[in-house]
Amino acid sequence: MKTIAYVIPAFPVLSETFIVNEMEAMSQLGHKVVPCTFERCSVATMQPLQQQWLPQVQLLSEISRFSALLTAISLPQRRAGWRFINAQKSWSRRSLWLAAMKLARVVKQQRCNHIHAHFAQHSAAVAIVAAKFCGVSVSFVGHGADIYQAPYDLELKLRSVDLAIGVCRKMVQQFQAQPSCNAALVPCGIDAKQFALGQGGHNQRLLFVGRLVEKKGVDLLLQALAQLPPLQRPGLDVVGDGPLLKALQQQAQQLQLDVYFLGSRDQRWLQRCGPRYLALVAPYRIAANGDRDTGPLVCKEAMALGLPVIASDLMGLAEIVQKSCGYSVAVEDSSGIASAISKLQQLPNWQRRRLGLNGRRRVERLYTVQTQAQRLSQLVEALA
Repeated sequence: MKTIAYVIPAFPVLSETFIVNEMEAMSQLGHKVVPCTFERCSVATMQPLQQQWLPQVQLLSEISRFSALLTAISLPQRRAGWRFINAQKSWSRRSLWLAAMKLARVVKQQRCNHIHAHFAQHSAAVAIVAAKFCGVSVSFVGHGADIYQAPYDLELKLRSVDLAIGVCRKMVQQFQAQPSCNAALVPCGIDAKQFALGQGGHNQRLLFVGRLVEKKGVDLLLQALAQLPPLQRPGLDVVGDGPLLKALQQQAQQLQLDVYFLGSRDQRWLQRCGPRYLALVAPYRIAANGDRDTGPLVCKEAMALGLPVIASDLMGLAEIVQKSCGYSVAVEDSSGIASAISKLQQLPNWQRRRLGLNGRRRVERLYTVQTQAQRLSQLVEALA
């Protein structure tokens, strides 16, 4: 099994459980995983698995320039590496080369024979250059903003990488439109064993989990609730923080809605408290800058808990949420969200319970991290 250097922009990031889930699953399959990051975040709260992996993470900024230069001297001056450095437009050539040599030092010390980067921005660029100089294979995973908001040198990266991973079908189709790009679908997975199926009862409240930013569409959800008759209007708990917090609080107050903003919570909170809710609502949209969610993990986690999901049909959400386990509505359609909430409220408990059970089965069949890691492992092992 290949030894894989994982290149991560920053670690630990509370919302990026998909990366550490994947590293753990790949390690369990027999790969040696060497996580590398450009920035070690100081956070008050992190996920348990992030805490477990933190001591193993190599901080590239701690590698001296002298060590990087020694590594560069020891490596063949491969033309492919210099061609990429000279062709890209997003970094200064010197900075990109130096960062790549720091990564190359780790790759050589740990005897890695594959480099795998999450996000298609600077992490992918550094991974590609280091791989070219070290003579190993390289892949990257596209997620959201890195593809649709700020796709720095994306076409060049797609031509230069050995494998480009998309987390939803639309992204893979975009990658495959680039000539000579080897692209594959590997959705982000969850550890379903960590999410116990609820017993079917609920507290008559809806749940939203996510950053309070434009692309999450929380304002649409508040508009949808306001369209329901007051006596039939469920309460809403919003888990997350972000720049739109005050504006959303004011909107909820003006609309006289029963909304509690609970702030950030870790995964253990969702595992413990999630099953008590009526449904998870994910009214995601495309932000003005192009940013969007492509395959949100929280919807899969909610389905694993047995929660019905009401979601927009944006990108990977249309693949995740089927009518057997929830409601899919058009993007930017607050009336559609309101209609879906009303329909869900009118269901007898056994039908709502069936939606939740179907969601759990769908996650177990398609979206476990073990299944996705096996797919990724096969793809990586097949690379020359």
